[in-house]
Amino acid sequence: MKIGVDAYYLYAEHIDGLGNFLLRLLVQLSRIDSGNEYFLYAPGVRHRAQADIIFSNPHFHLCEIRGLASGKRRIWLQSPSLRSAIIRDGIEFFFAGAEYFPLFIPRYIKVATAIHDVAFKAIPAAISLTNSIFYNVLFPFFVKRADYFFTVSDHSKKEMVNYLHINPEKITVVYNGIDLSEFTPAATYEKEPYLLFVGTLQPRKNLVNIIRAFALIADRIQESLVVVGGSGWKNSPLADLVEGLEKPVRDRIVFKGYVDGEELSRLFRRARLFVLPSLHEGFCLPILEAIASGTAVLTAWSTAIPEVFGDAVEYADPLDPEDIAEKLYELVSDGRKRARLEERGLAHSKKYDVKTQAAGYLAAFNSIAAAVRAGQKGTS
Repeated sequence: MKIGVDAYYLYAEHIDGLGNFLLRLLVQLSRIDSGNEYFLYAPGVRHRAQADIIFSNPHFHLCEIRGLASGKRRIWLQSPSLRSAIIRDGIEFFFAGAEYFPLFIPRYIKVATAIHDVAFKAIPAAISLTNSIFYNVLFPFFVKRADYFFTVSDHSKKEMVNYLHINPEKITVVYNGIDLSEFTPAATYEKEPYLLFVGTLQPRKNLVNIIRAFALIADRIQESLVVVGGSGWKNSPLADLVEGLEKPVRDRIVFKGYVDGEELSRLFRRARLFVLPSLHEGFCLPILEAIASGTAVLTAWSTAIPEVFGDAVEYADPLDPEDIAEKLYELVSDGRKRARLEERGLAHSKKYDVKTQAAGYLAAFNSIAAAVRAGQKGTS
């Protein structure tokens, strides 16, 4: 089958969670699939290391489409030149790993989209105005056009049914995975005195309450708080909170901005503790990356997190800074408890190898291919 793929993240300047999901999946699919032909559409290639692996498989083809607004993925996807290329290449099935896709491709081309969460419905106050417009005004057209859906947890599947009214029979759940060789634990003596947060700076990630909790215990611990992630939206409360902290506390909060590659892996494995009591998650890749790095995690018993991570992590009330502070202090102070969490987390991470994830997608793609071919025979 000829499969078209939105591979925009090969070109994106920064790779966010959706980009990591898609590029890891494509790398692994290129290692295991020699039966289908993949046409990866992107404005160009910035991330050469991943591209070199993907295109070493002769069944994977790069299709560079500059098109309309190459710097804006959602707009670029609607480029007439992209639509024309998809038709010209004889694409039978188009896979959108990050929700949106070329809306006006012909109906005979089947489309599957991966919806990772529906936070825009579950906690609309945490969404930016731009995203709110996209999701509430335009996204329903994409949901209506798609023939198949993927998601990353049973929780997200239930929310897709409840909020988006998608037929559950059209939804396939494939848990996320990572390349476990990229995230390896450090020796105990290599751990450094910092707490780590990784995520886009936006309300859903609950960084405001993490910082409030950190301020409550800062005089009782030696650790700093390292914040990794690009700026998102609705961050004025966060900026006001940090500005209002006493200088000795404020100086121990390090905003590193966007970080990737080996530097990010090092931060994960050397952290004393990873903290992300998020308000809503469809899966939460940073938690997986942390436990695979041998780092204990404090998170929230909410949405998909307990389904995915079970007792491999510690939980706090995400809306209660005092509870977060109490759990942080306990885990920083109690080395034995932290070590037990590290051990459980490391073992648990083995369930989510990208090889397993890719095998799940490939099985689904082949099932779709069989349905497409059966439909073609039925109309011939």
